[in-house]
Amino acid sequence: MTTEKNDYTTLFDLSGVGSGFKTILLITLCLLFGLITLGGIVRVTDSGLGCPDWPLCYGQFIPPLQDVTYAGEIIEVHKIWIEWSHRTLAAITGFPILLVTILAWWKYRKFSLITVPATIALILLIFQVVLGAITVLRELPPEIVTTHLSTAQFIFATLLFMYVILTNKIQPLKDKLIIAKIPNLLRWSIIGAATSFIILISGSYVVGAGAGTSCPNWPLCDNTLLPQLNIQWLHMFHRVIVVLGTITIAIPVIYAYKINIPKITFPGLLVGTFLLAQIFIGALNPASGFHPVFRVLHLSLASALWLASMYLLTITWMYQKQTNLKSEFNLIQLLSDYFELSKPLIILLLLLSALTGMIIAEQGLPQIHLIATVLVAGALASAGANAINNFMDRDIDTVMSRTKSRPVAGSRVSPTNALVFGVVLNVISFVAFWTIVNLLSALLTLGATLFYVFIYTLWLKRTSTQNIVIGGAAGALPPIIGWAAVQGSIGLPSLYLFAIIFFWTPPHFWALSILLEKDYANANIPMLNVVMGIEETRKFIMMHSIILVALTILFYTVPQLGLFYLVSALILDVYFLYLGIKLWQSQDHLSARKLYLYSLLYLMLLLIAVMISSGFGI
Repeated sequence: MTTEKNDYTTLFDLSGVGSGFKTILLITLCLLFGLITLGGIVRVTDSGLGCPDWPLCYGQFIPPLQDVTYAGEIIEVHKIWIEWSHRTLAAITGFPILLVTILAWWKYRKFSLITVPATIALILLIFQVVLGAITVLRELPPEIVTTHLSTAQFIFATLLFMYVILTNKIQPLKDKLIIAKIPNLLRWSIIGAATSFIILISGSYVVGAGAGTSCPNWPLCDNTLLPQLNIQWLHMFHRVIVVLGTITIAIPVIYAYKINIPKITFPGLLVGTFLLAQIFIGALNPASGFHPVFRVLHLSLASALWLASMYLLTITWMYQKQTNLKSEFNLIQLLSDYFELSKPLIILLLLLSALTGMIIAEQGLPQIHLIATVLVAGALASAGANAINNFMDRDIDTVMSRTKSRPVAGSRVSPTNALVFGVVLNVISFVAFWTIVNLLSALLTLGATLFYVFIYTLWLKRTSTQNIVIGGAAGALPPIIGWAAVQGSIGLPSLYLFAIIFFWTPPHFWALSILLEKDYANANIPMLNVVMGIEETRKFIMMHSIILVALTILFYTVPQLGLFYLVSALILDVYFLYLGIKLWQSQDHLSARKLYLYSLLYLMLLLIAVMISSGFGI
């Protein structure tokens, strides 16, 4: 009993998480629900192609204020602004998701129930952005539109899972009869949540395929038992799913009510309420002639039903942890440890730079299978290299406060397992690049891993003050890999991107090393500030920052880039230099922290500017 209590406390004791983080998370959830609802308005009003280009609208940041003739068709101004509003809200919503992920890893990295869902949400967000572009450029194929909505719902559910855990402190159950009912409730909650998602997605596909209004009556299609048209069969198939799904969703609601625990009963009642409301609005749709208000409300309630089901599932899972804690906790911890081995935040920046190399090489969006292969195989290679890094650095990780909780250093993953895991991932990555993309990209990816593992980790990190400078070459290779994947060669723009990331790396990591000077000193790692002092480090930071800014401006001379990139780069550069000067003047940790955090945002926004400018010729 004592062991289980301690394990339970370790897993769910999130008292160290500040109210500010919870507030940001709540705001993000509100924005996401608003975004999904606005997406429903886009669908109902047929405004999906109100802006036929992406990411701008008719090549402008602010769309036209009158009807536009495009490709021989008149596009009404209200459709233009509805679609533009949806895109704008989507862009706004992305920032708090990014902020949640950064804060999760910066302040709460010891809580896997925070870092894992936050990182998954950010990965899904990147995928969602790509899907958004494809949706518009391919003119709203129903399969892509449905996948786009599914991804948005998964982002919401992932963040909701985290928010429910952060805001609910449950007391251990004492009633054995209630404890015995929890496993059944959990099983039915999983089935209910899955069913509500299937209902939501099938309805989305029906609307996307143009079958949303094909059956003007309810419950029959056209006052006949059997539909007459194929499109009506598709519509009725959704209704059949709803009828069957209503039963499986109602069962956990009944279970939750009978258990009579307020924290379980409340989400159960929410599910039941949204289910009844959804049935009622579903019937009102054909009765009202499919009025736009009811169609939008139908989608919003479907989303609310899915999220309420996830709320019930999360709470039930938390109670289930008390009845079978040991085996479940070990599995979750194991998955979390291997996930942490991969250093997912680092992977995200590497993948973004690889995608940038691909888009500037194509001057547009490459083939989807090529993008998917490069991103997945690239993620595997990076994850593998990071796992091997954990294996090799386990001796110094144990004496650094920032790294002593890593899976290998914390003795949660054996060194041998970490090494095998890293090698296997790199083998899979190499084979995928070679067979699906080309040999050059496979060799470059393997070279990046070998350089990072042997040149940087094994040699430079422990022997040279210039470890970060030279070792940064490994992290600067992804744009070249992305370019090679598309062109089969190495081009000047990719070399520029390599140089930019290469000179970005030292200011970024030296700012971090100032914050962690004692850690590096204790581990006998010859970081520049440990060996030569902070004053000398500040000089090198400024020197590399100036070279970085010069390179970003020179990069504008390549023909693939336009004025949008130059303006974006100048704005980002000015603030980067400002923070570098502040660090030069103040020499305090606050200035170093600001430069370190901004450098992450700087590189991400710079790469996005490159993709927009080269992909859309602006």
